[in-house]
Amino acid sequence: MPDFSIWPQCNIGCVFCSNPVSGFRETTAKYSYEEIVRKVEKYKRGLRTFVKFDDVADYFNLTGGEPTLHPDFLKIVALLRTEFPKSLVRVLSNGRLFSYEDFARRTMGVGLTPFEVAVPLFGYDAPTHEATSRTPGSFEQTMAGLENLRKHRLPGQRVEIRVIVTRIQLKSLKGLLDMVLERLSWVDQVVFLFVELEGFAEQYRDRVNLTMTEAAAALDALHDRLARLPQARLYHFPLCAVPERLWPYVYNTLAPFKVTWLEGCASCAHREQCVGVHRSYVKHMGAPDIRPIAEARCVPQTGDRYHPFALPEYDKCR
Repeated sequence: MPDFSIWPQCNIGCVFCSNPVSGFRETTAKYSYEEIVRKVEKYKRGLRTFVKFDDVADYFNLTGGEPTLHPDFLKIVALLRTEFPKSLVRVLSNGRLFSYEDFARRTMGVGLTPFEVAVPLFGYDAPTHEATSRTPGSFEQTMAGLENLRKHRLPGQRVEIRVIVTRIQLKSLKGLLDMVLERLSWVDQVVFLFVELEGFAEQYRDRVNLTMTEAAAALDALHDRLARLPQARLYHFPLCAVPERLWPYVYNTLAPFKVTWLEGCASCAHREQCVGVHRSYVKHMGAPDIRPIAEARCVPQTGDRYHPFALPEYDKCR
């Protein structure tokens, strides 16, 4: 699952952005179409090309900045589809450019299958969304973009909503879930990611940071809505910070170099099923709520390292 950054610039200014604070957005020369072709050719020959998940070849995450801003975005998607016809291509986009219907139609037409677009939502209306995006008009454009993706997606193509869980998002989380259930029930999955305090986000850490247990408790309080969402997932959450009934929603997706383990983790009964602790969480928050689990919990396991727990059947194990 290589993370393939194809463009450093962005058309919103999220307070939790993990890209570098200085210099990154001025590096467009490193992202020419010719450079990207060279990277793809090297990767196809088995050479190390990407920083994250370089050794996992099942799909590509096209990231940025904002990947759709690349002048040759559609050519890049076509290149990957030609060179890796069976690999999933996922675009991590803020969705604004998909408000142009022809661009959305052409993207889905070039992407074919397997193809996914993941779009973050920061709130349920313009004020709540744009408190994070810091870009007037971005909520309306993102919602229009999502509608165009729905309209033009081909059979087998998927659309995902992402919610970055920060202290700001907790204020509007209930409204956001209600809006998704009412207006976006057609999406294929909804992913909740605990904020990574890296790069640009570090200077806003006092506004966005919170403990993992606070974030998980807020999601647990909305469990009835969470259970009704299309394929809800939690990313970046260690198991000890998450109420047991949310474990079936936990997926382990962090790159190993981003993760650390605390001293007590070795004795945890669920060490093998846990994603670990993000290094930025230890750095900025001290990880006060990370504690080893003394006894194994009664939650059915799947055997899948990336999605270790199935929906619980408590009557069978208690």
